[in-house]
Amino acid sequence: MVEGKDIMNPTESLKSQLFRMTKVEKLQNHFGGNVNYMDLDYINDPIPRMPQWDFFEDGDIDVTKNNRFSYVPAHTHSFIEFNYMYSGSSIQYINDTKTVLHEKELLVMDKDVVQRIDYTNKNDILINIIIKTDSPYEDVFESVPQSTNEITQLIYNGTRVNSLHNNFMLFDLKDAETPRSLMNALIATGMNHSAHRQESLRFIFSALILELPNLITHKSINFADSSSDDLLPVLKYIESNFATTTLSDVSSVFRYNTNYLGNKIKTNTGKTFNELIERRRLSAAQNLMLKTNLNLTEISETIGYQNSSSLFRLFKKYLKTTPSEYKRRVHPKVPKYISNQINSKKLKNP
Repeated sequence: MVEGKDIMNPTESLKSQLFRMTKVEKLQNHFGGNVNYMDLDYINDPIPRMPQWDFFEDGDIDVTKNNRFSYVPAHTHSFIEFNYMYSGSSIQYINDTKTVLHEKELLVMDKDVVQRIDYTNKNDILINIIIKTDSPYEDVFESVPQSTNEITQLIYNGTRVNSLHNNFMLFDLKDAETPRSLMNALIATGMNHSAHRQESLRFIFSALILELPNLITHKSINFADSSSDDLLPVLKYIESNFATTTLSDVSSVFRYNTNYLGNKIKTNTGKTFNELIERRRLSAAQNLMLKTNLNLTEISETIGYQNSSSLFRLFKKYLKTTPSEYKRRVHPKVPKYISNQINSKKLKNP
């Protein structure tokens, strides 16, 4: 020990680093809204896919911190994402199902899962561990066979082009000391760009996923098989054309009997064709309300309705509220001390 200096232990050092405010957090804390720092085009792509361009500069695994003091609009990913609640909690909507992620809980999502996160405050530290999926599984995890458990199967499935990618799992690490220690080591390694970082990340991550199978608390998985492989292009078509297509249109495009296709969709996804369309329209409408200046009539037309009455019924059916009330309810509230500073004109630039 160097005399006269306090040396912070690794746990406290990581905690200090994670609670330090980023530039985006300062802006969001200042303005009370979501900063679109990736410049995503919500009008032409109301449910955008998070791109890879800002990640994976030196390998196939990356670790980032979710920016606090805002909501995260509905989106999908171009990678597999592990969300670990390091501190606090977060309310998330996974394929429109409300999920509360508590401290020391983990959420794992495949690429096509639609994720939305409510406002997170200063104590809500959510860590993103993201896995590149355009590299062969064996190149990333050569020491862990893909058939070892459902987690490795999910990751392997994510590297396949012709597969369904709407799988997700929840884990509870609160009473599991070894996985928690591995997770903290993974975060610390990922947040510090040292030499041999990727090799260390692969080693720690491989050890972690072998510890997780017994900690699953919920799962929604549908790995591709012979009965669902041919459904993938149908689902992709529905996702891309949700504002204009009908079951009859899709049946015609893919040369299916309409009743047969409707039953096939229900069997493989657990949802009817109309429910898939409505939930896609709902997520798109939520993003357009929060990220654009479009009025309700314009939003209705953008997502495929002829008038705002249909949008009203959609929100009432799934959210038990009106579009206007939804916007007031979910829009992030500026913390009181920030509001006081704004009102007194004492707020400094971040």
